[in-house]
Amino acid sequence: MNALTVLSVAAVAACSNAFILGYSGYYPGVVPHAYTGVLPAAAPVLKTVAHTPVAVAPNPVVYNVAPVAPVAPVQSQYHAQDEFGQYTFGYAGGPSSRSETRDAFGTVRGSYNYVDSEGKIQTQHYIADALGFRVSGTNLPVAPDAPAVAPLVAPVAYAGPLPEPVQDTPEVAAAKAAFKTAYDEAAAAAAAAPDTK
Repeated sequence: MNALTVLSVAAVAACSNAFILGYSGYYPGVVPHAYTGVLPAAAPVLKTVAHTPVAVAPNPVVYNVAPVAPVAPVQSQYHAQDEFGQYTFGYAGGPSSRSETRDAFGTVRGSYNYVDSEGKIQTQHYIADALGFRVSGTNLPVAPDAPAVAPLVAPVAYAGPLPEPVQDTPEVAAAKAAFKTAYDEAAAAAAAAPDTK
């Protein structure tokens, strides 16, 4: 039974101790060595080995990470709603905040702010209603100013001949005359008719 206990302890120690397995990984302040395969019979299974620390020159590692503002906990938050579909909610604290409301007509208004990758506070305001979704914010692009318009110059007088008026063709002149005759006859008949009101 003692041999079984010793082997069990040795197996557990071998599984949990990288020195016995000869793992060549890096442990700060420890010099790795390989297991020779022989355990002394009279010695205890686990023994303390004095190791001399090895001085390792640190390799500088450079990461391209944007600066991050420290995150503070949320200090306040709220939420309320009713049976008409109206609601309001929001929170404040830390590097960001948000608030939003919806009225009984379905109009949603809100705003939020956050710290961008450059460390600047950006604020957004939005509204959603029958006219659509509209947003304004500090990080949206702004159109350039319109160029200055030169003042209008006085019109130049035209010195050439004026165009002649359009002349009707004989067919168009005959159609106009026939229409005028029919119109005059219909107007005379309407004036001669008795009033039946």
